[in-house]
This record gives sequence, structure tokens and C-alpha cells, in this order.
Amino acid sequence: MSTTLTIQRLFIYPVKSLPPVQVSSVELTNEGLRFDRCFVLVTPPKDNSREAKFLTIKKHFKLMLFKPVIDDSWTKLTISHLHSNSPPAITVPLTPSPLSLLQNKTYEVSIFGTTAIGIDLGEEPANFFSKHIGQDVRLLSIGGTGRREIPGAAYVPSEHNALSLALREGLQPQRIRFADAAPLLITSTASEEDARSRLPKEWQHEDVIVRLRPNIHIDVKGQLPPYDEDNWSSLLVRSQADEAQEVTIKCIFRTVRCLSLNADPETGEMIHRSRQLYGLLASDRRVNDKFPHKPVFGQYAFAGPSGAVLRIGDQVYVTERAQRT
Repeated sequence: MSTTLTIQRLFIYPVKSLPPVQVSSVELTNEGLRFDRCFVLVTPPKDNSREAKFLTIKKHFKLMLFKPVIDDSWTKLTISHLHSNSPPAITVPLTPSPLSLLQNKTYEVSIFGTTAIGIDLGEEPANFFSKHIGQDVRLLSIGGTGRREIPGAAYVPSEHNALSLALREGLQPQRIRFADAAPLLITSTASEEDARSRLPKEWQHEDVIVRLRPNIHIDVKGQLPPYDEDNWSSLLVRSQADEAQEVTIKCIFRTVRCLSLNADPETGEMIHRSRQLYGLLASDRRVNDKFPHKPVFGQYAFAGPSGAVLRIGDQVYVTERAQRT
């Protein structure tokens, strides 16, 4: 068995493009982590069509100013705004009752070419977000089948066969909710430290991972170099709480990054040029041949079996490496 690593941090993003909720444990599903990207903010169509455009942090840096919190019972999501007390917050059920939404309007939301159904959660969240963002927006919950197809053409190597992931390994066909292009994003502490070292000295205490937006952040304990994850292919996760549980993570694509890296978490505006991670990483991290002009940080991935629980402190082993673009 290879070097022992551990899961250091786990993040879920209940609302696409909003900041994350950091958790100590989370269940795996066939669409990624439980409750990850199960809501999305959209601009409703002005005509009679059902196609709504989703809001993304790479264009709306103000989304950084919302703070989502999940209650202890994992039934409610409360979202507040860092710079406003009026209204102070909104609360929605993490799993809205289908009956309560039966009469609500639905929209089609296309993200990177694949479409999901979103169900409008009503006027209270719409008014809350519209006020703080400064335009008409609606909050949608994932509807329909509760999933959408992964945009495979640009991101997924052909050998993965639509992400069915070799069922003999106990992994099921993978889909996503409102995530961009894959169920998971994996990063490492060595790469985090390298990214932080590029900042001006007075900002090298910053928690850059908040801007880099992973789901699973792995502590390589100084045993692996920065960006070693570029060449990870398969990981094995062994639970410290459940010895019978093993999770397989398949890394599939070096994640190209966008201008969301330049959103200031404190102001909701463009961060000062000296702290713009997009440019700081682009100087030498353009290592995905499919997108040669964009910097890479982390890997897109998916994992199984569904129903397994990942926990901070779980042991991680790199079981397979592959050179890929």
C-alpha cells in the first residue's frame, strides 16, 4: 500500500456558486456528496420559455457574501448575508416536500450543455436574493429525477464509458445535480500551500481553499509534492469509524479554473490584483492540454459506493496513477 494520507476537510455547496458548508462527515450518493449543489440561483426567462439562466460566481462575485448553514438535524438550510441584517436570513428545507412544491413553477436549467429541472421555491427566497444581488433572481431546488447527465465530451476520457465506472467495483452510474461538470473536486494540502505562497506576504495566512472550492481536501502530510494530484487516477479511502467500509475515488480530469478564483470573500468584489489566484496560478499551472490557456488546480472525480460516509481523518491511499491531460 502506498503512502498514507488523510481527509483534512470536507465541503458541500448546497447552493451552486455560494460559499460552502464545512462538515466533519458526509454521505456519498451517485450524484456526489449528499446535498451538494441541490439548489441553484437563476434569472427567470423574460418570455414564455422555461429556460432559466443560472448565476455563477465567476460573473457574480457578490455571491461570496452569502453564508449558508445547515442545522444539526440536517433538515434546514439557513442563508444569511454578511453585510446586511434586513432581512437577516432565509431558511428553506434541505429536502423540500414534493407535495409542498406541487403547484410551483418549474424551469429548465442548462449547465455546460446538460439540463436539469429546477423547482421555484417561492417569493421569500426570491426577494431575499434579488435584494442583495440587485436583480431579479429565483432560488430553485433540483426537481425531476433529481439529477442530470455529466457533460462528458470535454471533460471525461472516453475509456470511462459515460462514467458507469466498472460496476464490478461496486460503483454505480454517476450523475450530478447543479454542479458544473463532475460530482467531486479533489485538492491537496501541498498544492494549497503552494497557492498560498504566491500571495503577497501579508496575505499568506489566507484560507485560499475557500476560493478554490473543493469537496474533498486531502492532507498529504508533507510526503507528496504540490500538484501530485495531477496524476492521481484511483484513491482508496478507509474509514476510521467503520472498518468494513472502503470507498474508491476515481480522478478523471485536471480541473481547469475560472475567474471565480478572483472573488474577494470579504467584499464580494474583484480581489486586488496581487491576490488574484487565477493569474498567479496561470503563470505555470496551464497543464491541461484540452484547455491550454487556463490554470489547473485539483482534479474532478467521482466515488462510490453510494451510501458510504466520508469523514475527516479517514485514511487515503493513492492506488493508481496515470498521466493525462
